[in-house]
Amino acid sequence: MEINCRNIFLLAFAIFWCQSLSAQKNKAKPIDSTLEANSEKWKVKLHKGLGKAKPEFGPYNTIEIKKIDSPVLRKRTKEGSYSGATITSESWDWDFSKYKMTEKRKAYRMLITKGADTSEMLFSFYTVSHDKQLSFFGELMSKDDEGKNLTLAYKKNISGIIGSGIDSIPCRFFVEDSFSRNSEETSYALHSTTMTRFYIVTGNDSIYTEPIMQQIGKPGDKYAWAWQTGIFVRNSQGNRIAALKFGAAGDLSNPFYVWIRKDVDPASENAIASLFALLMFMKTS
Repeated sequence: MEINCRNIFLLAFAIFWCQSLSAQKNKAKPIDSTLEANSEKWKVKLHKGLGKAKPEFGPYNTIEIKKIDSPVLRKRTKEGSYSGATITSESWDWDFSKYKMTEKRKAYRMLITKGADTSEMLFSFYTVSHDKQLSFFGELMSKDDEGKNLTLAYKKNISGIIGSGIDSIPCRFFVEDSFSRNSEETSYALHSTTMTRFYIVTGNDSIYTEPIMQQIGKPGDKYAWAWQTGIFVRNSQGNRIAALKFGAAGDLSNPFYVWIRKDVDPASENAIASLFALLMFMKTS
């Protein structure tokens, strides 16, 4: 009986969540009135097609993303195993799974243009993921593998440099994108969190991000849930100078949006726009 009540709650929560997201989208609440009043707002064209996304927004256009020749790391490490039964009100099923950690590292080159200016990004993409997957025996014994193959957590670290004709000193940057699941029992988003942030060191400033968050329920409530919907960019004085609203590839009603203040110096604007393009490539690839 407890399982039935729990499933009913999760279904009701999912319906409420979708309705809340729809209502929030229709209201189009300003992310920051001061930032928006002093910024250009650009709707992003991902140009994804069947390949990698090549974001275009305002005067910025991604013209190339490709892997470059460098040592490629791909390593799998077994972290344990699990055996048990999945029981519902109607039936039961075997679950024989294994836990593993996968490490990957690749290097990329990315070119972004603004008019006649071209910026080149060189970066290393390092990913560590922790997964639970059915073993070969588990696939034979299991009647239904839904919800049994899960990514429990991952972390993507990207570090590199941006070179352009706007600034003679290359910018250094670091991006961190992480995901963790609080419970292995279900794949519902209620039990998972994702966080994205980056840092840039330009020739004359240090730039960092803070998350834009949405929330259902109140902090401390049993079923409260908060999730990241974008990032603000701050300069070394703590002023918000740019923002990126996350969207979804293929969903025309949920596009990415970019804001960059009109008074940002050209070198910082170029660096921020380049990192925005990289984030959108990362999140939609």
